[in-house]
Amino acid sequence: MDARERLRELSDFAAPWAVWIAATLRLPDHLASGALTAGELASRAGADPDALERLLRYLVARGVFAEADGGYANTPVSELLLDESGWRSWFDLDGPPGIWAESWTRLLPAVRSGSPGRDEGWYYDELARTGRGAAFDAAMAMQSERDGAEMAAADDWDGVEHVVDVGGGTGALLRRLLAARPHLRGTLFDLPQVVAGAAPADRLAIVAGDLFGDPLPHGDVYVLSRVLHGWPDGVAAEILARCATAGGETARILLVETVLREEPSADHASFDLFMLTLVGGRERTEDDFRRLGESCGLALRSVRQLSSGASLLELGA
Repeated sequence: MDARERLRELSDFAAPWAVWIAATLRLPDHLASGALTAGELASRAGADPDALERLLRYLVARGVFAEADGGYANTPVSELLLDESGWRSWFDLDGPPGIWAESWTRLLPAVRSGSPGRDEGWYYDELARTGRGAAFDAAMAMQSERDGAEMAAADDWDGVEHVVDVGGGTGALLRRLLAARPHLRGTLFDLPQVVAGAAPADRLAIVAGDLFGDPLPHGDVYVLSRVLHGWPDGVAAEILARCATAGGETARILLVETVLREEPSADHASFDLFMLTLVGGRERTEDDFRRLGESCGLALRSVRQLSSGASLLELGA
C-alpha cells in the first residue's frame, strides 16, 4: 500500500459509521442463521432496502460481510458484532455509543484549546437525559466484575475491614470483591440515578451522593475503577485528595486504569483522544499517576498489570 492509499484508508469516514450502523441494526444477528438478500435484511432490520444494499456493498468491499447465495452473509469480522459476543453494545448508536460518536466532532476545538468546550459532567447528564444510563452501567459492570475478581486475588486484604468503591456504578466490582473476601464490608458510592440500579448484597452499603458536593464515607481502602481518566488533572487530583481526606493517614487508594507506555499503542492513543473529546479527560503514564498522587500528598506504591489490559495502582500517604 503506497502513501496515498494509506491516507485514503485512514481518512475514510464511512468505515466506522457503516460498522456502527450494522451493529445498531443487528445485521449480524439477522444473518446468523444464513444468507439473506438486502430486501429480506431490510424487512427484519427496519431499514430502507436500497439504502441498506448500498451500505452492505461498502461493508462487503471492506471485508465485514460477504456475498453468498445471491445475498449477504456473515464473516469472522461481522460475527464479532453478534449480541452473544458481548461486543455489539459498544457499537450500538441507540445506546451510549450514539453519544460517543458525536463527541468526535469536538476533536478540532479540543486540540486547539485543550478542552472539548463543555463541562466535564455533561456526559453523565446526557446519559440520564437520553435514557442511555442503564446501558452504560451494564457495559461498565461487565468490565468491573472481571476487575473485581482479579483485584481480590492480586491485592493484600489482610487488616482491611471496609472498602469504599467511589464512582462504582451498580456495584459489580465491589460485590465480586466481597464475595471473594468474606471478612470485608463495602460501601458503594455513586450518583443517585446510578446506584438506583444497584442490587443489594450482604455486607454492602449503598450511598447515593455527588463526589464533589457530598462527604465520602470513611474507609480503609478506596477503589476508583476507571474514574480518573474521565477528568483533567486538576479535577482528578481533587478526587484523590477527597478520598485521602475521608480515609485519613492510613487509607489506601486503589486505581484501575490504563497505564500508557511512553510510546503508546494506536488503540491506547486513540482512546486518549476519545477521552479528551468526550469529557476533557485523559489516559496517563505511570509517571503521570505518580505526579498526580504527589500533588495531593500521596505516593505511588505499586503498579500491577491486569488481564484486561488495565493496571491496578496503589497510592497512599
